[in-house]
Amino acid sequence: MNIKQNPGNHYTFYANDGRQILVRPLAADDTALLVDLFDHMSPESRYRRFHQSLDHVPESRIWQEAAQITHFDPAKSFAYIAFFSSPDKGLIPISVARYVDSGPGEGEVAISVRDDFQNLGIGKKLMRLLAYQAEIKGYRRLVASIQNDNIAIWRVFQHLPYHIFRSPDGSYANIIIVLTSTAVEDENDGILIPQPPLATT
Repeated sequence: MNIKQNPGNHYTFYANDGRQILVRPLAADDTALLVDLFDHMSPESRYRRFHQSLDHVPESRIWQEAAQITHFDPAKSFAYIAFFSSPDKGLIPISVARYVDSGPGEGEVAISVRDDFQNLGIGKKLMRLLAYQAEIKGYRRLVASIQNDNIAIWRVFQHLPYHIFRSPDGSYANIIIVLTSTAVEDENDGILIPQPPLATT
């Protein structure tokens, strides 16, 4: 599961089916890309991501929510967006992972992957990059609330090289990812990025 770092906080890696995936930080002018990603998510995927049914949401609200995500305070939030370079359609947005400051040293994390690119290891790699970024920014932990039956996102978290704690809360589970270990290359889950110092703030 090697990930190659490129200049400008950009990365490349290969999905499980061999397609190359490009990753860069989310930018303010990426609103239309987020809307496109949302349009390619099934009702179930939307429910898993946003914890509510979004089948009949006005288009204006979708654009408004997407704009709020892209116009973030870099001191309190960060996001990566992943693309597949299609020979026919050019760069296609396929996934976004982000964290938002939720307390001292803590960030709430979320990820979306369009349906036709799920189950290809993309979410695992993108989440690992996001956790790495949070760690070097001084975050001590990431948190998330997931449905208990959302096996896919749980597997994404389990592949992170950090201690993970899961606490059931009714039909949901609260996840805590402790960023006290450095992302390094190992025989099972390599990552080709510089090793940052452990968070000290």
